[in-house]
Amino acid sequence: METEELYKNLKSYFPNTLDLMRHLKINACWEYFITEHSTNEENAKLNYFLYKKDENLLEMTKINPGIKPDLILYFTEKAILDLTKENPNADEYYARYRELMYNSQSALQVDNKINKPRLKLWQMGYKKWQSDFKF
Repeated sequence: METEELYKNLKSYFPNTLDLMRHLKINACWEYFITEHSTNEENAKLNYFLYKKDENLLEMTKINPGIKPDLILYFTEKAILDLTKENPNADEYYARYRELMYNSQSALQVDNKINKPRLKLWQMGYKKWQSDFKF
């Protein structure tokens, strides 16, 4: 899939699924790196940010919003497309994510990096988020 088509496809899902950041405070931010074949690739096919702009709005942008990301997420293109297929609710999305995390296949890879101290993340609502989504 072409990069712009991929971005448009993902933009129809991520900012419209508010529960993905359920319990998190405003300015919670995730940075995504989408690669073609492996999360070990040096160059991302697509890089974007998803952040909680207010209680009723998630914003997705390729431009750094000036917020240090809480999490940095890595996906192969096939993995991110499979995760968002048929627009799952947040609970189903995270169930699929956990399944991929523990049962990775060559074309379906996910990885993540925590980018802030745990105490700061808990203050931002991640403790409740973790509990809700079983991470």
